[in-house]
Amino acid sequence: MPRPRRTLDRAEITRVAVELADRDGLVAVSMRRIAAEVDVAAPSLYWHVRSKNELYELMADAVIGEVALPKRPSGDWRRDLRKLARDTRATLRRHSWYAQLGIQPMLGPNTQRYAEQARAVLRGLRLSVADEVQILAALNNYIVGFVHREHAWHELSRRSGVSEAEWARGVGELLADTAGEDLQLAEQMRARVNLHSDQSFEFGLACLLDGIAARTMPA
Repeated sequence: MPRPRRTLDRAEITRVAVELADRDGLVAVSMRRIAAEVDVAAPSLYWHVRSKNELYELMADAVIGEVALPKRPSGDWRRDLRKLARDTRATLRRHSWYAQLGIQPMLGPNTQRYAEQARAVLRGLRLSVADEVQILAALNNYIVGFVHREHAWHELSRRSGVSEAEWARGVGELLADTAGEDLQLAEQMRARVNLHSDQSFEFGLACLLDGIAARTMPA
């Protein structure tokens, strides 16, 4: 008895692609792998997704759709942007491959909704649309860059072949050795190994928000 034909759509293909990337990295995402996962012939996927670039756009939009968005701004733009940044970071950390996609030129529905909610937070500042876009681009660049740093640090630890705790101990021992030779270098290294921490993220975010306030608030 023949098997029933598998019904596919873009959402299903995107879901499988995201799961593959989460499990095996972005390099694992291909039409062939997706087809194998859903048990269809690879050419049939092209009825729904024209190219890998389009698939990447769909994947990026799906990830952004996971970010928790407020229903309406609170009126405190700093608090709202800080929460948006934290929630976006938390989402992107679950999909560490996201930063490898680079800039996606098309704006899917989730990305458009995210941008509109973020712009709504800034409305009370009475900025031009261009300035709103620049501010949100700076915020996005910071978040994505920070998540990329976090992922790079964890990958460095993974490639060392030891647990992250053991890796951290080894770095601590190296710092102790360095302190005996060059105290200033040791202090600099100690600060650098914490650049992927929550405290580091909050420090950079506070600097960014302070900069936005300085540029937008009347003197």
